[in-house]
Amino acid sequence: MTLARNSATTRGIWSTRATRIAADSDIVTAYAKGSHTFEIARQAAASVALGVQQPTLIMLFVGGKHAPEEALRGVARVFPDVPVVGGSAAGVISKTGFGYSGLEIGMAAWRRESITPRISFTDDLLHGEYDAGVALGWQARARHPDTSVVVLLYDSVRAEKPKQLHPAGPIVDGFYVGWGPHAPLIVGGGVLTDLNLSDGWIFAHGGVHRHAAIALSFPASVRAETSVLRACQPVSAFMAITRIEGAELFELDGQPALEVVENYMTQPLINAAGQPTRIMTLGNKDDGDRFAPATPNDYTNRLILTANRESKSVILFEPDFSVGAYVQLMANDPALMLSEARRGAQIARQATQSSGGRPLLRLYIDCAGRASVMSGTTDEEAGIVLDELTSGPVPLLGFYSGVEIAPVRGRSRPLDWTGVLTTLIETT
Repeated sequence: MTLARNSATTRGIWSTRATRIAADSDIVTAYAKGSHTFEIARQAAASVALGVQQPTLIMLFVGGKHAPEEALRGVARVFPDVPVVGGSAAGVISKTGFGYSGLEIGMAAWRRESITPRISFTDDLLHGEYDAGVALGWQARARHPDTSVVVLLYDSVRAEKPKQLHPAGPIVDGFYVGWGPHAPLIVGGGVLTDLNLSDGWIFAHGGVHRHAAIALSFPASVRAETSVLRACQPVSAFMAITRIEGAELFELDGQPALEVVENYMTQPLINAAGQPTRIMTLGNKDDGDRFAPATPNDYTNRLILTANRESKSVILFEPDFSVGAYVQLMANDPALMLSEARRGAQIARQATQSSGGRPLLRLYIDCAGRASVMSGTTDEEAGIVLDELTSGPVPLLGFYSGVEIAPVRGRSRPLDWTGVLTTLIETT
């Protein structure tokens, strides 16, 4: 594959490439990889500056081995007065390279005010994700009441020891309440520094923020076409949740949840360090009819983050399952993941061609677990997406995420183990 030289296995410490679309392109992207944070951030900014006017906004994703303050300083050396949004990334995806070594940087520069989103911000997730979401939704509506698309990014990691995550569900629910009726389509994800969920941070207002979230509200003239790429298939019968507290699931069908899950496995779910030995999820069938025909698109999946041997419980990525819900154990299907990556990219390309508008940017929010080092595939599914989209004229920027947010059955919600491929389109 032509992108292999810039994949996660690349040994070089330096490369900077910009995706040059056309002289009148409204958004220009750049990708860089190297160990000298300030310099590669400066080079990436310089590459998008060549031949273009001052950007109106920069979206920046930075691998976890970089010092985020140094990355901001490098961008500011080229664009001292341009707002920067984005955050940490377990990996970066672009047309000119992708990887998850922690040394990658990805950037998109907006060049026209009329398509530039307005920024809403909160750094109050630590005091309650739902309330922070309400405040964020209220801010966003006040800044752009006629918007139809919001990109929402948040810091995934609440604490390292013991491992605690900021759940996306309460943030999204709060955002809808804060916005009120006629809420926009929301896409987004949780940012991470690495595949181990070690840390996360958000860029906003010229600084680096933890326990923070941003909402980018686009003008009404910008809409989105979104494909959700799946990866999981059911491997069990339906089971009723009979005891759960938040994200900690204690019982399925009245039996200890950990024992039930391990009955479907050939090895323990977690090792001595508490790390999962295999990626497993629990899926809730969205239409509520357990006996109707289903496809992977009919499930909302929750990743099993870890387990507790003493309580015989499992801990999920999100706290939104409840007693009485019927779930199935779901396993990653590598073949499905790769075929979905190709199908979703092809659908996105075809939708763009028939959209009746001007495509501005593709944003790919890709679950970190879909990386081959985590999923066990021989091919990188991000590479398959790029194979389908690299030759087209639309710039692309992506990052490896903790949780993905996308519309499913008419409402945006958190998703696990998916790729969310969104094309921003200016209506004409």
